[in-house]
Amino acid sequence: MKKRLAALAHRRRGLLEKIEVQRIDVAEISVHWQKPLALVDVGLKAVRFIHNHPALMAGGVTALLAWRRKGIVGLALEGWRLLYLYPSALAFGLKFLSSATRSPNEKRNTEVNN
Repeated sequence: MKKRLAALAHRRRGLLEKIEVQRIDVAEISVHWQKPLALVDVGLKAVRFIHNHPALMAGGVTALLAWRRKGIVGLALEGWRLLYLYPSALAFGLKFLSSATRSPNEKRNTEVNN
């Protein structure tokens, strides 16, 4: 029985040494993969952000394209012209925003009352 326990203890010691060597190998490999995987992680975060906020991204791209085309002064003049000549567009925008911020219960109550 003692020979069998001694053999098991010897085998266990050998396996623990093998595990330690494998841990060192994995640590060395992970050092080489750390930077590329960090870059992939940042890319995935960007893709998730774009997926969760498509209107924000579309608005940002549109604003950049418009700014590139007309510049800040051109955009200000265009925006002022729209606000000055088309007040109904502003009223419609405010009406749309107020209806978008209402809760579903408030919307249902106004539909029933009308």
